[in-house]
Amino acid sequence: MAGSQTLPLLGKDGVVPGGKYLIRPGDDLDIKFYTAKDYDEAIPVRPDGFISMQRVSDIKAAGLTPDELSAAISKAYTGKLSDSSVSVMVKSFKGFRAYIGGEVAKPQVIPMEGGITVMQAIYRAGGLRYTAHPESVVLIRKQENGEPKSYHLDLSDQAIELGKNDMAVALNPYDVIYVPRSPIANANLWVTQYITDLLLFKGINFGFSVNRNYNSGDSSDGTF
Repeated sequence: MAGSQTLPLLGKDGVVPGGKYLIRPGDDLDIKFYTAKDYDEAIPVRPDGFISMQRVSDIKAAGLTPDELSAAISKAYTGKLSDSSVSVMVKSFKGFRAYIGGEVAKPQVIPMEGGITVMQAIYRAGGLRYTAHPESVVLIRKQENGEPKSYHLDLSDQAIELGKNDMAVALNPYDVIYVPRSPIANANLWVTQYITDLLLFKGINFGFSVNRNYNSGDSSDGTF
């Protein structure tokens, strides 16, 4: 598992310095020709990453910047229009979402409207549960070749006090954040499962008091 040293950080202005927006499936595009207004389009990017336009074959849009897509559209219309100059604007960013799970209060899909850090995403999910192990948060990110790569983040109180860069790691669309259990929580869960699943199943009664609803956060317990 890689460290966080190579991950981009979110700046104070809420933007990743030097970052470029890449068009994604689900984005709504406004395509306007400088002179050939009859060819203007307001279209979404299909799930396969392509867009469909008049008189030309489908054009790959996902993974390109708006300027790169403008150039690709202009090239496709060269020879078909006297002036193929065109501009592309992204009107909505429907592909901007990430997922957070594990030991957070409310595991969920996080819509990303503007820049957000991994730590801010955890806050949006209701914060960490008492069983969380913030020293070993896992960030799974899709690489350019489509393969997932995992990174280790330390989001503990000590890391916050030390001002570690892990606090400012920027979240990317389609990232997956997983917050693991603490070793103590795992030990407690093992004890609970051993008592309920093995000893009680065999009809052995040692007078233990265990929490049957450990995973749900219910503090009610019973004596066996």
